[in-house]
Amino acid sequence: MIRPLSRRLATHVVDQLCILAALSVAGLWSGHDGGMIITAAAILAVAGTFGVVWSMIARRLGAHSIPPSRNLALSLRRTLEAWAATWGLAGMLAVTVVAPTDLRIWLVLLLGAGLLGLARVLMSFSTAGLVHDRLRTIVVGACPSARALTSTKEAREALEFIGFVPLTNEDPSSMPHLPQLGTIDNLPEVLRLNEIDVTCVSPSDQALTGEVHRAINASERLGLQTQYFPSFLDVDDMHVGLTWSANRPGLNVQPIADSSLSTIVKRGIDIAGAAAGLLALLPVFVACALAVKLTSHGPVFFRQTRVGKSGRHFSCLKFRTMRVGAHAQQELLRAASLQDGPAFKMSSDPRITKVGRVLRKFSLDELPQLINVLLGDMSLVGPRPPIPSEVDKYTWWQRRRISVKPGLTCVWQVYGRNRVSFKRWVEMDLYYIDNWSLWLDLKLILHTVRVVLSGTGM
Repeated sequence: MIRPLSRRLATHVVDQLCILAALSVAGLWSGHDGGMIITAAAILAVAGTFGVVWSMIARRLGAHSIPPSRNLALSLRRTLEAWAATWGLAGMLAVTVVAPTDLRIWLVLLLGAGLLGLARVLMSFSTAGLVHDRLRTIVVGACPSARALTSTKEAREALEFIGFVPLTNEDPSSMPHLPQLGTIDNLPEVLRLNEIDVTCVSPSDQALTGEVHRAINASERLGLQTQYFPSFLDVDDMHVGLTWSANRPGLNVQPIADSSLSTIVKRGIDIAGAAAGLLALLPVFVACALAVKLTSHGPVFFRQTRVGKSGRHFSCLKFRTMRVGAHAQQELLRAASLQDGPAFKMSSDPRITKVGRVLRKFSLDELPQLINVLLGDMSLVGPRPPIPSEVDKYTWWQRRRISVKPGLTCVWQVYGRNRVSFKRWVEMDLYYIDNWSLWLDLKLILHTVRVVLSGTGM
């Protein structure tokens, strides 16, 4: 049986030979003007630098973690990434500190990549130890999450699942495809007797936290790798990574960034549309500003903290439509709000000025938000940005409306406006999030023009 450690050691030796061959062809042994001792020292320094740097970077980037016989493409990618980083760092040291005069550094890059890649291709044809190349793994936990973890084809190809150990309050019958090897009380003995390489801890919601700690500590004392799969991380479209607070490790869970071409195009449309809108509506912009300034005391613009994508706060701009200090009176008027939930809408709000009423009727008060679009705080189309006090009252499902960049208009502005409940309002925003496309954005922008001209704003 070829154990994973033996396979990795053999691969590492082959890699070092490939690197030495690349250096040799590129001039490692030539161009020395000193004596034999100086020449030997220079050769050893260059070869040693490349060898040590390769060892560190290959381990850091996982160049040896994926056998070529299992996934050649991934193995090649990680190997070439590690070699490029090695060449950059070790090559810089070589040419500036200990390089032989005739070492052709660019040839080292090409030859090294070619030889390491060729070695991976040749290894992919070898079936020696392929069946036993998987890490021997035990699962601590007996629940649907643990069963799903060990039942997929990908998991079985990557790991050799020997059996499982249930935690207290868990039903062993939920793992019929694996043998039960013991209990949490004799887990250390089970790990030793079965020569385990990896401990997968996948507890149920009913598992005791103390037993999870015991399982991790037992694996740690034996120097084994532990992989933790809590059931609460069974989330879609989320990226999970490590974070630290006061040197204490934790999990950072956030939506996966969408860097698709459509999102890039959307941002381009935002910039072009906002810039064009500001230029085309500049006379209207100036007229609104003068009307606000000449008819009431206070600043032209009203700045309000709003909640943007992923809960980030930003300063949202509007033409001021209320008397100065009116926002502090909102809670006194809460009972007269036409909108249920945390949002506030009032048909005859006494705080609104005469000019402000006209601006709101045709949504002209929101023109300055085109500046927010240019700054990247908002988009032309997206859920309206709420204020922090409203977000604090959101239920768990309503918070998903701040998972995307807010916008000037959305489904609610076109089809709901002031006629639907707050729950329905949020449902409209979630419909937009789940069904977003550039075509949907274009349709909403065109319908928004119609709604604005009809003067249904409040």
